Amino acid sequence: MFKSDLTIALRNLIRQKGYTLINIMGLAGMASCILILQYVQDELSYDQYHENAGQLYRLANEVHVGGEQVRSAQTPAPWGPALVREYPEVLQAMRFKTPN
Repeated sequence: MFKSDLTIALRNLIRQKGYTLINIMGLAGMASCILILQYVQDELSYDQYHENAGQLYRLANEVHVGGEQVRSAQTPAPWGPALVREYPEVLQAMRFKTPN
């Protein structure tokens, strides 16, 4: 049953090339839009569970190693206490480490 259905579908796809191309391009466009929307939604939802999400900031570090620019969220440990001490706008600082 499945084999005959697949054979009929392939014959129709080969026979109607223009219609097939339109359908495949439409499906590919919809799939790419869905993937882009999911990516944007994930990026915009970062730390939104926190009640003061608008007041959260994350420091990033940019280092040049061997002529190559490397960006990461790893910063030196003294930066947190120094920011709290030097800038009155910074109320608290937190460090976290992911397990290896």
